[in-house]
Amino acid sequence: MIKEKVLKTIRKFSLVPPGSKVIVALSGGPDSVALLSVLLELKNELQIEVEAVHVNHMLRGEESFRDEEFVKELCRRLKVPLTVKRVNVLDVSKGRNVEAVARELRYKALYQVLKERKGDLVALGHTASDLVETVLLNLTKGTGLKGLRGFLPKRDVFIRPLFEVKRREVEEYLKERGIPYVVDSSNLKTDFERNLVRLKVIPHLREINPSLEEAFLRSSEILRGVEDFVSSEVEKLLKRFFKGNTFRVPISELKELHPYLLTELLSEAYRRISGRVLSHRKVNEIVSLIKKEGFKSFIPDKGFTVYKEQDYLVISPEDKRGDFYYQVETIPSEVKTPLGILRFSLNRGEPVVSEEGFKKAGIIVRSRKPGDRLKFKNFSKSLKKFLIEKRVPATKRWELPIVEVEGEIVYIPKLYKKDLSLSGNFVGVEFESDGGSSDCASGDRKES
Repeated sequence: MIKEKVLKTIRKFSLVPPGSKVIVALSGGPDSVALLSVLLELKNELQIEVEAVHVNHMLRGEESFRDEEFVKELCRRLKVPLTVKRVNVLDVSKGRNVEAVARELRYKALYQVLKERKGDLVALGHTASDLVETVLLNLTKGTGLKGLRGFLPKRDVFIRPLFEVKRREVEEYLKERGIPYVVDSSNLKTDFERNLVRLKVIPHLREINPSLEEAFLRSSEILRGVEDFVSSEVEKLLKRFFKGNTFRVPISELKELHPYLLTELLSEAYRRISGRVLSHRKVNEIVSLIKKEGFKSFIPDKGFTVYKEQDYLVISPEDKRGDFYYQVETIPSEVKTPLGILRFSLNRGEPVVSEEGFKKAGIIVRSRKPGDRLKFKNFSKSLKKFLIEKRVPATKRWELPIVEVEGEIVYIPKLYKKDLSLSGNFVGVEFESDGGSSDCASGDRKES
């Protein structure tokens, strides 16, 4: 019964290509032992190699080493190559959730063994009964679509051939064949959340629906379809608005999206940039930026930022300010800046200071700084406000070269030039952007 079910699952989800080396994560418990046995039965039909790996978490004293010895003996008897990894979870956890740390170290060890043994896939012994427990646990903590559908039959290099098999079927299979296994005594204690759900909650749910696993498998299949659709829509949007390591999307487009698609898009964009998962609260913080006026920003995690500038929402690594400062003391001179080259010459380009004034005070080229202001004929304005009005992206504002004479800003390429009344010889500036186009400041730079 199980053999046929597992073969059907493998083919249905294309879990194991012919010629694969499959490494079974073997704890010694009933699920993993049954998985190893079934894969060995299907070995020739699937045209695969089978090995095993045992991860000893060293959490249960002698019992942990009993399990290790049992697995070694089982693999010797079955002539299955075995790799054993020991990880001291308690030493590593240091106050952190022991279950979470154990899982983290276990998967790390599995990846390591897969590489060492030049394997293709790691087979995990999760059953349909485990799926029920996982979904219920996720529900109690508040979850999204992924939490509701539970784990997948295949994720990356990890496969779950017992995905559609019940725990009861596993136990019957082992009993019929007289295959031994060990029992983890911690599975009988309700100190752990999953055990509490398994021992106290599920029996009552099974009274309502004896076919509990089948019901959850149907729901999982439906939700996987919904997830695939949403993921494909998110992917289309990501391709349009990702550039390098920055996601920049028009606010108008975001406002047209369904709220659920919007949150999925923001979450996935942030995950790809930062490698981190956004909490529900942080997603809502970002959504709120879209509705606000003016420049707004939010830092979900150190090193990453989300901000709204004019008509765009941007997700990117936090701007690392590359402050710069140059003193121009001779003419002609050339100054390289993050956005291009400034060339200072006598009687050429945009006038920024008289020759006498230059000899007296020189010219400074620098990055912007807090409190900078620009002077116009009848008023002054903060540089920050000016740049917002000119729709200069926040990511570029710290790269702008500021030309200063005697403490006053006199020129910003393509954006601003102070009105000067100069007679006689003058020092002028020309700007060549990184794009290679020469520019003597654009015609719309002045305000009055």
